[in-house]
Amino acid sequence: MDENIKKQLDDVCNIIDEKLEKSAKSIKDNVNNEVDTVIKGEVKNLVEKHSEIVDRLDKIEVENKKDNFEKVYTNSRDMIADGLNKSESFKAMKEGSRSSANFELKADVLISSDFTGANSARDASGVERVTGIKFNPSNVTNMLNVIPTASTSSNVIRFVKENSYTDNAGATAEGSAPSDSEFALVATDAIVQKMASVMTISQEMLDDTPALAGYLNTRLVGKLNTVIDDQLIGGSGSSPNLLGLLNGGTAFDTSASGAFYQAIDNAQELDVLYVALNQLALANYSANAIVLNPTDFHKIALLKDTTNEYLRGNSIVSADGFLRINGVPVIMNNKISAGNFIAGDFTQGSQVFQREGVNVAFGYEDSDNFSKYLVSVRAIARLAHAVYLPDAFVRGAFSSAKSAIETP
Repeated sequence: MDENIKKQLDDVCNIIDEKLEKSAKSIKDNVNNEVDTVIKGEVKNLVEKHSEIVDRLDKIEVENKKDNFEKVYTNSRDMIADGLNKSESFKAMKEGSRSSANFELKADVLISSDFTGANSARDASGVERVTGIKFNPSNVTNMLNVIPTASTSSNVIRFVKENSYTDNAGATAEGSAPSDSEFALVATDAIVQKMASVMTISQEMLDDTPALAGYLNTRLVGKLNTVIDDQLIGGSGSSPNLLGLLNGGTAFDTSASGAFYQAIDNAQELDVLYVALNQLALANYSANAIVLNPTDFHKIALLKDTTNEYLRGNSIVSADGFLRINGVPVIMNNKISAGNFIAGDFTQGSQVFQREGVNVAFGYEDSDNFSKYLVSVRAIARLAHAVYLPDAFVRGAFSSAKSAIETP
């Protein structure tokens, strides 16, 4: 409260108290209980002055409350128009000392009237702002958290792998020559590919945009990681695509020589995964992850027999923060289509090399941005996927796999 106004109010209150005391004394002294008309007039004037000062204080308090709250925006453009000016890099770009800007994105987001309920008519007492722009999440589990990663300064990853091996090792009689074992090696290249996303915003947005950076950081990076998931799972390997595990792994064995060919009555998806784990074990690999679409996992969890008992038994458990099938962690990812599966030894089978991690940049250098007063926002990542050992992964479709292992 303003000290001068507070003093005025205190002085008026003190004078009113004095006049009221005089009035009370006059009542006692006046036989007819008539208050001196002069004193009554003074009290009336003082009360009116008191009310005037109180009204002034109320107005000041309302204005102070307004000042203590952030602006509530009436449209999405105004909402976006309040934040990038806090960045020194952007200030330099706007002043002309540089033509582009890179920055570390930080969360600081706001409310817009595009969200139902934002109404300036309600702002007199201030609006409590909930931080964050609300949006549906991207993929919860990214394959970059499952496949080992490393950095690289090259645009080509070359590795040597065994192409074939003829094993003639064996017991040898005294004086006899052992048979030769033979092998062949081959050099294989994994090319660094680019994943990118671009959007354009107006220069005006850069002038006054609070907290757009945090939203862009989360949203663009999340969307780009979803594209990377799609490539690591199902990429064709033809440029500009990475080689995904559905194309780089070994197919589920549906041949007559398969270990469980036509051997399982009423085969279900859970049976297929057990047979896939066995195929890995026969190739001397130990599975450490199974990648499934969420629909397939929950279908497996809900399967019942003719007595309405769940088929899963103790096969599906939750441990160490993972859902597990036969002890193997299940990775649910929406970028593997329902009906497909991958089981594998992810620690040995492949590796991702990052030439450039996910990077968000702003700049004028795009088409006619400069003349149109526009700025491009770009998220980019450059990486390669080296599938070292195809036999470390078993991939397939549940439909064909069930048909192969079902008894005739």
